[in-house]
Amino acid sequence: MKSYPQKNLYIYISLLVLIPVAIYWGALIMLRTERSEAERLETMRIIDSDNESLRSTLRHEYEDTENHRRRLDDHFVRKDDIVDFVNGLEELGALAGVEANISSLGESWQDERGGTLQLSLHVIGEFTELYNYILLLEQVPQKLVIGDISLSARGAGPTPATIKAITNTDVIWTAEVRATVIHYTK
Repeated sequence: MKSYPQKNLYIYISLLVLIPVAIYWGALIMLRTERSEAERLETMRIIDSDNESLRSTLRHEYEDTENHRRRLDDHFVRKDDIVDFVNGLEELGALAGVEANISSLGESWQDERGGTLQLSLHVIGEFTELYNYILLLEQVPQKLVIGDISLSARGAGPTPATIKAITNTDVIWTAEVRATVIHYTK
């Protein structure tokens, strides 16, 4: 019967050795898990910090380029802005000292994003002012390609064939200007 208590003793000793070893391994695994979780959280914090820094940089870049984007946007005529664009061309005529009116408008689309806007202007005034108006048209920020200009003189004074007719203030000139806006978008 002595062997039975001795067997129990081996079991107790084994348990006394195995329990601390199991606790040690369990603690080691938990420590590694906590350490890897801490490393993961630190990595996430660094990534979040980098993302916030990137967002801040992009926000500053966006704000810094606002003026450039606005100026670039001036080069396009949008379908919703046709009235403002036409009014601007007519007001430009008043600045040049001529009467400018849009006589026709037409649009053509290359694709769903954009196309061209064809327009005809009827302009009345003295030759010098008419010439200045055409120079102003060439300076608008929108890509305005002047296709052709038809000039005719009317009123008192010499015939348009002479140089005097150009400088004579009694002669009123009429111009038909056909132009195309290249950057026309929806």
